[in-house]
Amino acid sequence: MRKVLPVILIYSLLCSCAQQKVVDEVNMAQAIGYDLTEDDMIEGMFVIPIFQQEKMGKYQILSGKSTTTSDVQAIVSKKANKPVLLGQTRIVFFSEKIVQQIGMTELTDYIYREPQLGNRVILAIVEGKVKDVIYTKSPNSNVNIGIFLADLITQQNEFGNGPDTNLHIFLKDALADGGDAFLPLLKKRNNDIMVSGVALIHENKIVSKVKTQDMFVFKTLVQSHKRGIYKFSLKDKKKSEIVVESIRSGSSYNVSNSGSDPSITIKIKIEGQVKESMRSENLTNRKMIKKIEKAMKQDLSKQANKLINDFQKKNIDPIGLKEKYHAKNKRMTYEEWKKIYPNMTIKVETEVHILQTGVSE
Repeated sequence: MRKVLPVILIYSLLCSCAQQKVVDEVNMAQAIGYDLTEDDMIEGMFVIPIFQQEKMGKYQILSGKSTTTSDVQAIVSKKANKPVLLGQTRIVFFSEKIVQQIGMTELTDYIYREPQLGNRVILAIVEGKVKDVIYTKSPNSNVNIGIFLADLITQQNEFGNGPDTNLHIFLKDALADGGDAFLPLLKKRNNDIMVSGVALIHENKIVSKVKTQDMFVFKTLVQSHKRGIYKFSLKDKKKSEIVVESIRSGSSYNVSNSGSDPSITIKIKIEGQVKESMRSENLTNRKMIKKIEKAMKQDLSKQANKLINDFQKKNIDPIGLKEKYHAKNKRMTYEEWKKIYPNMTIKVETEVHILQTGVSE
């Protein structure tokens, strides 16, 4: 045992020294952004942390231009004192302009093929120029702007109304017949950067957006989630605003197998607690709770039906109804789906249960 212990210690020291040497000899990008220039060149920006004890949280941004995303990395590496590698990349941004002119399939092809990048890397769309976002100073001085924005999107997905997505989920949806997928939207307002909604991508291009006020409903339709905030007004004389925090929420689908009269019934179920109420009534009153449940149910159903009607008009299917209908109707082709989907009867039924109201006097 005495002989083994020194060997383990020496091996650990050697490994740690080797790792330090690797970090010192390369530029490890933690975020990448792509803009389209006025002369239709692709401009890539790489956020590189500086690994020095006295420069904690410091970083540099290396940029270059080319006609392809893969060549941008090579050009930046040629200008830098160390090669630019992507093994630590957590997030990749694209401007709306570059997506609309080049297309997401082409832009993500290199990312998907790059062995250094994992499938869980976050993708995001920037409203405006990526350069304006990536050169914004992070409010947290201990992290660079890339890590800050990756954490911003992650916490929105875990504790807010943002639907989960990453490179793997996006490609699975985008490469299916029809190519219906979604990605988070970022926007700079003054000196703040915020999640401004969800970009809906159909057959390679952005065709619509889900606004922030619709994100709770959209996430509930897309996936089950335990967290989320929903605000609405009671339909009475006071028109008081109520904020409900979701504890459990999700949706189920009842699909008809009738070829002549296709239909889908979506059942949304929300269990939550009142986070805030702009009313003086005691919320332990069961009659008042029933009133809140009824108002939230009506508001949710109206919002969900409006969203789905908009999807049908644009013939986009970001919530995956095609797969659910196909499970009951195996012979249906994508071409047949495109014909029946815009006029299909799709109804949303909502069930709301307020489990907790908090403590108040």
